[in-house]
Amino acid sequence: MQTPKAGLRYRKRAETRARIEDAAVTLVLSEGLENATVDAISELADISPRTFFNYFDSKDSAILGLRHLDFAEEELEELGHRHGLDPIESVVRLLMAVMDPPRSRPSMREDRLEIIRRHPQLLGGQLAQMTTMASQLTGAAQSVFAGDPRAAGHSPAELAVWGELTVALCASAIRVTVRDWATNGGDASVAGIEQRAISLARELVRKLQ
Repeated sequence: MQTPKAGLRYRKRAETRARIEDAAVTLVLSEGLENATVDAISELADISPRTFFNYFDSKDSAILGLRHLDFAEEELEELGHRHGLDPIESVVRLLMAVMDPPRSRPSMREDRLEIIRRHPQLLGGQLAQMTTMASQLTGAAQSVFAGDPRAAGHSPAELAVWGELTVALCASAIRVTVRDWATNGGDASVAGIEQRAISLARELVRKLQ
């Protein structure tokens, strides 16, 4: 059980992390990627560069919010079930939530999408983070399948394989969707990107049947 002191420490860390992310995004949008240095981000966030590296590995990580994984297993399972029983929709939304955790800046998702549009090479960093989280994400996807009536009677080992494959498929669908949007434009909303990725993954599965 979390003590009041631990809860306060967590909130302070979350506030500092959000301040760093906000400063990083603000600088990239106003000054450009090259000028958003760790020193500049730290100065705007009113912290030291040493403190910066307690939260993020690099300026790219701060820009995109690539923090050290702090989702508990039960939180991942909750994310996986939050959007119903359709596995592809659930896993796409799960991955989007992991890639873009909650933040205090209301326009953060849209601002980050604009940064990726300007600098699409940054997208690889977000997807690389999901690779390091593969086992947890697979477990969450497995729990999605466990709640799907169509998976009834299948063994946990089979569901684990389905979960791993679905994570890979949905991550690729997100990558293709964002890359296409960054190159050709279109619906830049998070909901639009999610729906396009879901449609791509479903279409592939349908055509391969």
